[in-house]
Amino acid sequence: MTLEKKILSTNDWGLVAMLHEGLLERFEKSIEAIKNEDYDQLSKLINKCRDIFTELLITFQEKDELSTNLREMYIYINKIITEGEIKKDFSLLEEAKKVIIPLYEAFKELELKEEPNIVTGLTYGKGNLEEHSTKSGKVFQG
Repeated sequence: MTLEKKILSTNDWGLVAMLHEGLLERFEKSIEAIKNEDYDQLSKLINKCRDIFTELLITFQEKDELSTNLREMYIYINKIITEGEIKKDFSLLEEAKKVIIPLYEAFKELELKEEPNIVTGLTYGKGNLEEHSTKSGKVFQG
């Protein structure tokens, strides 16, 4: 399944799980970059991780306990991977993986417990434009 199809066919928890999955993939690639002494690639990968952390921090910007705890973890992990990048120490990226894996698994579980979002839009045929409604009851008309 393509990334676009995954995004369009999941729910909010699934999107958060995908962000965590992206972190894990980049941590793995960063470990390989350190082992291969490809520090330009390492820098690019760590910057991509920071972009994902930014998205997660925006997602969990509420003042509730869960959001606050997640933000603190993301800031801590960002500190670890930055230290790993500076010291060229892949064990720090392994440590970051150990924190992210349970979060990824938890969000995957939540994804499975909630119905996926349904993509909406208009359909058209020769000379007419039809409405398309979603499970949520929203109706779009032309």
